[in-house]
Amino acid sequence: MAETQAIEHGTETRQRILDAAAEVFAEHGFGGAGVDEIARRAGVNKAMLYYHIGDKAALFGEVVSAIVGRIADAVTAALADTDDPSERLRAIPRAFARTVRERPFLPQLMLREIAAGGPHLPPHVAERMAEVMGMTRAVLEEGCTKGTFRKVDPLITHLLLIGTTMFMANALRMRERFPTALGRALQGAAELDAMTDRMVDIALNGITQNEARGGN
Repeated sequence: MAETQAIEHGTETRQRILDAAAEVFAEHGFGGAGVDEIARRAGVNKAMLYYHIGDKAALFGEVVSAIVGRIADAVTAALADTDDPSERLRAIPRAFARTVRERPFLPQLMLREIAAGGPHLPPHVAERMAEVMGMTRAVLEEGCTKGTFRKVDPLITHLLLIGTTMFMANALRMRERFPTALGRALQGAAELDAMTDRMVDIALNGITQNEARGGN
């Protein structure tokens, strides 16, 4: 019984450290994040932090590994729900949006690291990110085979869908900062799920009228 309680306590402490680290990395980036601040927010001393996780690089690696793994799992599950190419394409940013709801720090943390060129991403995390990009590629190829999509660049499409979702999530966090027309638009905007669907609709259908595209 005592051993079980000790394991549970250790697991709880570890998760508390990772949650605190995610917040601090999101707020300050890797370079600005301090181990002292992470330990303070987690309610542990630095020795305990190092014991459960390791140094700052190990902390960051654990945080982003959990995030990207969660995204990959969410996308995989979402794609399993439908065979329709358009709905499968919608499912990818929807899965990101759902993960953002569960982990609000995600866009800020990942965009900071991406803006820096990803120097602190462990190789296995980069591989999982490439795996998710591969899911987008597969959906596009299936859509071309079925005659639903025309051939487009899969990397650019993935960046369009996911990058826009991440940016919109960050933009929604700024609603209180803008008293201008932009702020009013953000205040009246639907939440991220609905915004994501509208963004994919633009990606699927474009912004020109059918006649201008030579359609009927």
